[in-house]
Formats: sequence, C-alpha cells, structure tokens
Amino acid sequence: MNATDMVQGNLALKYETPVSPSFTVVKGGRCDFQAMAAGPVRSKHAVAVSAPVALKASTIVAVAVAFTLFFVLSASVFSARHAAYADSVANVTYETIHVQSGDSLWSLAQEHSVDGLSTQETSDIIRSVNHLEHGSLDAGDVLKVPARS
Repeated sequence: MNATDMVQGNLALKYETPVSPSFTVVKGGRCDFQAMAAGPVRSKHAVAVSAPVALKASTIVAVAVAFTLFFVLSASVFSARHAAYADSVANVTYETIHVQSGDSLWSLAQEHSVDGLSTQETSDIIRSVNHLEHGSLDAGDVLKVPARS
C-alpha cells in the first residue's frame, strides 16, 4: 500500500471513488499502517447530504426588501445622530480653565457637558479643541472646555 492511497489517522478513507460508499479502517498509529477491509457504512449516525435548495422569486424579493429597509433605517438613524451632533457642536461656546490635580478629560467632560452629546463625545471635543494627542492631563495645564450653561 502506498502513501497516496491513504490519509494518515485512525480512520482513513481510500482515495478512489467506490461504487457504493465504503471506507477502510487503518489499524495502528502513525508508522504502523495495516489496512483492514470493511463493508458499506451502516450507522445510526448517518450523514444526510441535502440537495441545493431552490429559492422562490418571492423569497428573494422579500429578502431584498428587508435588506433595503435595514439599510435605509440605518442610514437615517446615522444621519439624524450626525445632524444632532453637528448642531450641538456648532452652538458650543468655550471657557478657559486651569487643570486641577485629579482632573481627567472624562471628569471635565462630565462637569462641562453639552446638551445632546454624550460624555465621550464631549471628551472628544475637548481633546480636539485643545489639540491633545493623548488623554493625560497635567495640573496647571490651560484648556478650553465647553462653557457651563
């Protein structure tokens, strides 16, 4: 028996196409191959191979409509959120503060919140306005923050 006929392992399938489904059980480990003949496979755990399913035109249309609706709703939600963000940012006035010991961008964003924006978005605005590369602040730094309402 040569190596092209077998796949290494405890159970191996022959590389030829049999008339009826069958397999060859290989006894031994990685270096002791001994082929044993076996008959057709009859098992409680038979594997069923299903034929390709043909989709009806109505199903395809329904799926296309569902994807289109999902896309339109997602785009409108994103657009509305972006418009609210742009309005909030456009109306922001700033004040100058001195960073105190223990202050962080997050705590400053919570303290100087902007209506319609999350704390994360306010923090991003503070970082952007002050051209901060990192989120770390030092006591005594001078920052522009949204003015309190």
